[in-house]
Amino acid sequence: MAVANPTVEPNTAVSNNGAGASQGSNGRLRDSGLSDADRHFGVAMHLSPFSFVIVGPLAFLAPLILWLIRKDTSTFNDDHGRELMNVLLTALAVCGGGFIAGFLTFGLAWLAAAVWLIVNTINLIRGAVAAGNGEYFRYPMTIRFIT
Repeated sequence: MAVANPTVEPNTAVSNNGAGASQGSNGRLRDSGLSDADRHFGVAMHLSPFSFVIVGPLAFLAPLILWLIRKDTSTFNDDHGRELMNVLLTALAVCGGGFIAGFLTFGLAWLAAAVWLIVNTINLIRGAVAAGNGEYFRYPMTIRFIT
């Protein structure tokens, strides 16, 4: 009995939920079979750390809760949530380490932590735009704690 092997065209892949994925013009993997709810949840996850302006701990709790709600139902939201949690854990390590090392190095660690925070604030917006377009996004300068 012959078994047909699925073929994948160049720049096209099949995601875990069976929807077609292709490479966008910017080189990112784009999932063409996403629902609007998946895209909106992805955008909300990337923008939720800005809630620290209102209540500090929400910067970590809001994205965690959003990720836990959708991680089992959407591979797209699971990927974005996992990546965002890695960024937040890296921020905790960088800023916590910057606080301790800042006393030892007279502020050089503070400068590095400040630059890292500015770059990743911009990347939060870039991640939200990518999620809104149905694209997968990887943050630079991030330790992958959760794989």
